Amino acid sequence: MRRKREWIMLLPIGNASKERTVIRASGYTNGDDIFLAWLLPRTPDCWGVSLWREVKRPSGKVSSGFVENRVGFAVDKPTPHSHRPSNEWPFQRYTWTDHGVDEGDRVTYTITPMLERPSGLRPETGGAATVGPLRVTSAGGSGSAAYFNRGVLLSQFMAKKLGPEFTSSDLKRLKESLSDDDSELRDFLRGQLGDRLVRLVDDAKATRSHVYAALYELEDPELIQRLKSLGSRAHVVLSNGSKKKRNEDGNAEAAEELTGVVDLHRRMLWSEGLGHNKFLVVAKPKTNPLAVWTGSTNWATTGLCTQLNNGLLVEDPGLARIFLDQWKLLRDDRRTGPQGQDLHFGEKLMEQNDLPKSLPGNRRSVWFTRTSAGQDLEAVSELINGAKDAILFLMFEPGANGLLQVVQARLSPASATYREGLYVHGVVNTLKQKPAGTRDDVDVELVGRGSNRPFRLTVIEPQGATGLAGWADEVTRRDFLLSQGGAIGHAIIHSKIIVLDPFTKPVVITGSHNYSQSASSKNDENICIVAGDKRLAERYAVNIMSTYQHYRWRAYLQECARLGRSPWKGLVKSASWQRKQPEHDSELQFWVRT
Repeated sequence: MRRKREWIMLLPIGNASKERTVIRASGYTNGDDIFLAWLLPRTPDCWGVSLWREVKRPSGKVSSGFVENRVGFAVDKPTPHSHRPSNEWPFQRYTWTDHGVDEGDRVTYTITPMLERPSGLRPETGGAATVGPLRVTSAGGSGSAAYFNRGVLLSQFMAKKLGPEFTSSDLKRLKESLSDDDSELRDFLRGQLGDRLVRLVDDAKATRSHVYAALYELEDPELIQRLKSLGSRAHVVLSNGSKKKRNEDGNAEAAEELTGVVDLHRRMLWSEGLGHNKFLVVAKPKTNPLAVWTGSTNWATTGLCTQLNNGLLVEDPGLARIFLDQWKLLRDDRRTGPQGQDLHFGEKLMEQNDLPKSLPGNRRSVWFTRTSAGQDLEAVSELINGAKDAILFLMFEPGANGLLQVVQARLSPASATYREGLYVHGVVNTLKQKPAGTRDDVDVELVGRGSNRPFRLTVIEPQGATGLAGWADEVTRRDFLLSQGGAIGHAIIHSKIIVLDPFTKPVVITGSHNYSQSASSKNDENICIVAGDKRLAERYAVNIMSTYQHYRWRAYLQECARLGRSPWKGLVKSASWQRKQPEHDSELQFWVRT
């Protein structure tokens, strides 16, 4: 499949200039979104740009029209959830993510400067920039595919679903509805990720294949039933989840349902660490692995619906064999303690984890943990330090001495790994430990280097947008936490993704690993590394930027509140929204490329 990234054209801009000015634009896709970026030189009387979209569905149906902007002119005092076509409310920005597309669509955009004239806003005569057609797809290269859910609950979408003045009872009912197979909201929030995972197990049943799963959490009723439907062809190594006391078992109900129905093996690590894997191998016959599913998604309703997660499917017998061999090591890993107790993390497992596992050419490789001396972190650190163009990432609980610090060092002129001009964007969630009886907090850290200066922004207890003109009040962090009775979930971003140099020498790094020292030294984890797959890197890059944009806005609101500043209220009826020299902006130069 050819690269779905195009830029067009020469366009005369503004009456004040007789020269022809290049407008450049690029588009990038995954199976659920399209990320657009454009370079529009500073233009007199330009109040923004309109986006015209033409969509060709897989069925052959074609629809077209102006994209709706949900942010209006501030002086118009728009009401929550209001929207107008972008030729009336133009986009006053240089990047935008389209969430209104689906797998298989072919989409073309026309980007037109909207100029202020005595008769009102008028499109620039003389042409417009076109991007596309872009194919919306989850597929990477050589049998790989990336899937994502829509588990952002601190959003205008959820505010609209809940309605104004929602209560904790409303939140609890919402949480309960997400366990129903026929819930429309569940279907939306789990997105392509949940749909593909369910279909993967269903396909195994239809073809009488075997599945081998190593799972940290197993709580979602639909997924439990899917495993049960496979009977003895389902082979499951099931952890005790996050429970560390010997009389507690986070997966007790699932284990009771599966016992005697599937080939079940319990891996009860207790205080030794976490059995944190969430991978699945499909094999037919049982000794012939064909494909592997990994990523960040726990097999729980929260993992599917109320956290941001990803799933990587690779139809590669060689990679599947590596994961199946690890599954067998986990199943067989036991040793006897000094008091005769049954312990895990024996020498054979550790010795195997200390070795890199790569396919020919090192295009696909895996690290498993625990390792004896952080060999997994050392290998990924080397990749991060070798990035020459860009580092994009999402992280959850990366700790104080893990890969986040390796990324941050690339931004510091005092570091030996510093590289001037390196483009770095990412979001990190860290749950803060609080004294008993006090409420939990979370840090969201946005690391960005879209300009010549890096910025780091730490936001304590990120809220949804509240009290902002033209916006509906959103679910807040306090609402979100189980400990506060909201019964929605726990983590916000649970994905673990690093993308390096996506357009030159791409590397995608994902799996269950939190990129922390404790994950390396204490847990069952996996890190899957895919090199040289530009299409897969694009899929993940779009997901990262969509997440970054969502949190960057809310981080800005929190910073305004902290400093006592009035936040941005909406569109302005002038050309003042434009950057002084957008063509010199390194973020736009990275995304808008020939």
